[in-house]
Amino acid sequence: MDIETTLSWPVGPDDVVAVRCDHSYLEVLCRRTGAIEHDVQVDGLSTTVTRVMPTEGFPDFARRLTGERLTLVERTTWAAAADADGSRRAEVTMHVDGAPVTSATTVVVRPGGGGSVETVSGRVTAKVPLIGGRIEKAVLPALEAAAAAQVDAYTQWRTAR
Repeated sequence: MDIETTLSWPVGPDDVVAVRCDHSYLEVLCRRTGAIEHDVQVDGLSTTVTRVMPTEGFPDFARRLTGERLTLVERTTWAAAADADGSRRAEVTMHVDGAPVTSATTVVVRPGGGGSVETVSGRVTAKVPLIGGRIEKAVLPALEAAAAAQVDAYTQWRTAR
């Protein structure tokens, strides 16, 4: 199932990348998204964030696959240089440990709107016979909410600094 979402940031593209690669920001984001446990690794322009998330609110058929918790592992790698227009790009992969659910997205952060406009596009895939499409539909809103939480987490992180 296709993923397509847009976010507005109050800072420029280079600042968005710096924030998205900041350990303390990623910790705030994990807490903001409801992680029960989390681990954040930052290596330059690459991050790996592992979150243990509750499955409350998931449809019963999805919870049968994951139980009361699931572990998400998200890897983000930003391109080292800006595009000619000042845009920045990243590739993001996510998988659910122990379940055949993955996503692969491209993030593009462009100057605009008094700061930046971030576009996330890609695909979520659940390779489960007969119910894969239903799982993808169930996961999509959670992925979109997690993307939207990034700007809220930025505001919280910035205020705390």
